[in-house]
Amino acid sequence: MAKLQLTLACGLYDRTIPLLLGTVVPEGIELNFLPMSPGELFRRQGRHAEFDVAEFSMSTLSHLRDEGDQRLVAIPVFPSRRFRHCDMFINTNSGINSPADLAGKRIGAMEYQQTAAVWQRGMLQHEYGVSPDKMEWFFGGYNEPEVWVERVPITLPSNVSHHVISDQQSLDAMLEQGEIQALIGATPPKSLQEGSPNVARLFPKYWEAEAGYYRRTGIFPIMHTLVVKREIYEQHPWVAMSLYKAFLQAKTVGRRGLPGSGTLFCMLPWLAQHLDDVQQLMGDDPFAYGIRANRKVLDTFYAYALEQGMIRKAVTPEEIFAPETHSAPSTL
Repeated sequence: MAKLQLTLACGLYDRTIPLLLGTVVPEGIELNFLPMSPGELFRRQGRHAEFDVAEFSMSTLSHLRDEGDQRLVAIPVFPSRRFRHCDMFINTNSGINSPADLAGKRIGAMEYQQTAAVWQRGMLQHEYGVSPDKMEWFFGGYNEPEVWVERVPITLPSNVSHHVISDQQSLDAMLEQGEIQALIGATPPKSLQEGSPNVARLFPKYWEAEAGYYRRTGIFPIMHTLVVKREIYEQHPWVAMSLYKAFLQAKTVGRRGLPGSGTLFCMLPWLAQHLDDVQQLMGDDPFAYGIRANRKVLDTFYAYALEQGMIRKAVTPEEIFAPETHSAPSTL
């Protein structure tokens, strides 16, 4: 029987590269793997559902579903997770010395709907008492000026004060010049990378703050999931578990390769020590897939999305992910 031909748009990570190389092959499927960065991918998939299978934003998916958009079916594969204390930045002349000082300040962000921002706002509210309505928000080009367009349209809550900056400005330049006093994002802004004395991290020892957050909450924030076009899923429901199992196997293959056998797998001089530290803190599988292994993280994310106006009604993971995957194991 001929295999089902599907195009997969996804980032290149240790946990997805085996799918690109063909080391792991989904049962009954021939994948055409298109490496793609999240910014372009999420906009194209969110607006046009261009790709058969795609890595996709957790927040944009939840918003689309809340709006009645059923074009995409989710599979509980989570290729991107990241603590976000490291991606919160301040102007050093702003008088901000702690997260609580963000109240009443001007804050930049690429998009309100960015998954990183959902987690950052949730953390600020629940850990430090600063809710989104206590800050003034500015959206626009991150490192460079650009004509800003949301990846998909969204209406912000009426109590959230917000502005779109000029296409002649960038959030990074505004932060360095003090026109905004803080910035949240998914990567360090250019000014920080270039050593500007006017820009610093809100959490200077962010790794300690992130480890403490994990010890308190048990949450390693999920950023992205996997989606398949609904028409494909409805014609071939078996693709959900086939893809799930393949991504799970690819993650296992990628993880096994990290320790190496004398030669470092990646350019981290203390990779072995880092892997030991992570295992001691987070166990054997920090990037666990499946609903059961991620119940608290998913429930927290959807609660934040509701609280912040990303969605208008409460939702459970079972309403988002394909039914065939609800009881899927997190290990092979």
